[in-house]
Amino acid sequence: MKIKPMTPVVHPPVVDRIAYVLPWGTHSFKAYSALLAPVQSRIKSAIAAGRCERKYFPGSRYRESFHLNLNSGAKALVQIGAAQPDRQNGGIRVMMNPAKLGDGDVRQFNRIMSRIVGDDYDELMERPLVNCLDFAVDIHYLLLNDLLVHYKGAHQFTLFCQRFDAYGVINGYNIGSASSAYMDAIYSKSTERTHAALLSIAKEGLNTEALTANALKQMKRVKDGPDVVRVEIRGKKMRGTKLHQLASLPNRFERFSFAHLNAGGPELPTLVTKAFHAMCRQDGVKAALATFKHSDHARVVNAYWRNRQCGWWQPKPMWQQACDAVRNIGLFPDRAFGT
Repeated sequence: MKIKPMTPVVHPPVVDRIAYVLPWGTHSFKAYSALLAPVQSRIKSAIAAGRCERKYFPGSRYRESFHLNLNSGAKALVQIGAAQPDRQNGGIRVMMNPAKLGDGDVRQFNRIMSRIVGDDYDELMERPLVNCLDFAVDIHYLLLNDLLVHYKGAHQFTLFCQRFDAYGVINGYNIGSASSAYMDAIYSKSTERTHAALLSIAKEGLNTEALTANALKQMKRVKDGPDVVRVEIRGKKMRGTKLHQLASLPNRFERFSFAHLNAGGPELPTLVTKAFHAMCRQDGVKAALATFKHSDHARVVNAYWRNRQCGWWQPKPMWQQACDAVRNIGLFPDRAFGT
């Protein structure tokens, strides 16, 4: 049985995805081909040994693409050999989800990559250029449907989208245009886990007792676990940011604020409540408050919003905590962070 405490528990940020390039192979085409040839041979040997699995991407900007298989079951996508070495920032690109890495995965990854790339690898890892970076904060013992979400800094071309289930329950918001550098999001992690468990059952089937038992355990963990809301900052276009520059970027967690609908405070007439909630979720809190500004309900609507602010959401230290989480992966040497 789920036990819900009075106050939600906000967990520290984790790194949910990182994609970076290494400044390797920035040579003339002829010199670059000579540099790439022995690396391709070592990739072939690693694939034959089962340490790597070749991947194919139509129109890829890299000549070699493979998953590096880690002992925990996690995978890292590695691409080597820029198709246009004179135009790309580097000839090695890596993408992984550090939150899914197990004990020893980072050491294993760096060990295999060092064998493939060669003697320059350690020095290259001091100069990674980050192109994509996602941070995630999980809030336990909280239902997204109990919240009104305010997002500051939404510009004219920002898309504010909601995801509903078949019963009208809000499962998530996606914030940011297709062309923007960031796509921030807030969604029900519990719903996502339930969906993932069901997809796994549908994919694997229940043909054996072991699979049936595993599926039941998976569903029980979701059912008995706490309700979880996840806040994500998805840096889609970091444009080669250096690791020591991350801490100086704006704290995007501060753009979020929340009001809890079950908190105390003045109540609104039923129709006004429904209208205000609907406008907040469809157009955003700022637009909803502006709509009521000159109405007879302006004062009570503003009091309703103010009195339900969630004091447990303290985003000020979160960006530095997120940057510290990048260091704590252990993937990059301290010198990459300017220390």
